[in-house]
Amino acid sequence: MKNIGIVVTPGCWAMSLFAVTDFFRIVSLLEKQTGLAAGYRVHLLANAADTRLDAAGGIAIETDSPLEEAHPVDWLIFPAIEGPVLEHTPSPTRRGLAYLARHCEAKRVVLTLSTGIVPLAATGLVNGLCINTHWAFLPTLQQRYTECHFRARESYLQDRWLYSTGSLHGSFDALLALLANDRGDHFAQLCAAHLLVSSPIQMRPVLPGTRRHDDAAILAVQEWLESNPQASMSLEQLASRFGFSERNLKRRFTLATGLAPHLYLQKVRIDRAKKLLISGALSVQQIAHQVGYENVSYFIRLFQREAGDTPARWRKTNGAY
Repeated sequence: MKNIGIVVTPGCWAMSLFAVTDFFRIVSLLEKQTGLAAGYRVHLLANAADTRLDAAGGIAIETDSPLEEAHPVDWLIFPAIEGPVLEHTPSPTRRGLAYLARHCEAKRVVLTLSTGIVPLAATGLVNGLCINTHWAFLPTLQQRYTECHFRARESYLQDRWLYSTGSLHGSFDALLALLANDRGDHFAQLCAAHLLVSSPIQMRPVLPGTRRHDDAAILAVQEWLESNPQASMSLEQLASRFGFSERNLKRRFTLATGLAPHLYLQKVRIDRAKKLLISGALSVQQIAHQVGYENVSYFIRLFQREAGDTPARWRKTNGAY
């Protein structure tokens, strides 16, 4: 059982807070439906002396305990904070700071959602790390916390034990990556399918470990491939599109992600195929075409190599409940 601590700061967005609590509620329901033991317990921790505080818009939140009195947790999550109150965001108390320091020194997971990085950045515990945040607050945060390396990407970034997001959508990307690391790809894909608003193509692929870098140009290539997996494009064409030579693109992409561009694209396509298999009634042939493979037999062989089973059997084993 992993303990999840959500650090609730006065002025945090209730939408961001409840997105996390609802995510773990979905996880809990799917655990029951699939016969898995409960894997997560969520605790609301107040970044304040009082356990009752107001989120953005005056929404009252009752937490379980102040941060400084909390028991150790496995993951700490900081919801986004409303822009107008960022300047007045309270820093952790001395004991709260000691709690955060112990967590970070132990290299336990920390996830900050957009502007939720502010209470942590103020402590100096993330100095020198690459941090994703909301684009609108990038200049302000860069000026205020000069020892941190801020970026503004739609999804999430990972620098060692710190995961950080630039949007609400990116929050789910990061949570799914953490879930995949902890409970495996099958369960993470099932959870992703249940999070879908309308279409599997709206969800980023669950590919843990591929955003542990600070190469903005390669991140742009990754995001394009993730949004256009069905595109038929040679390495030469892809390199030209982003202003690289073929050799330089392959070198930098592999260095940043651990995968050559064509292997990354394969994994993106297989990931989307899994979501389509779980969430819809399309045939295997239709799914193969949607993810960029005209040769269905080749798609089936590739899927089996990547997922350990044929698409039809994978769907039967991992379909919606």
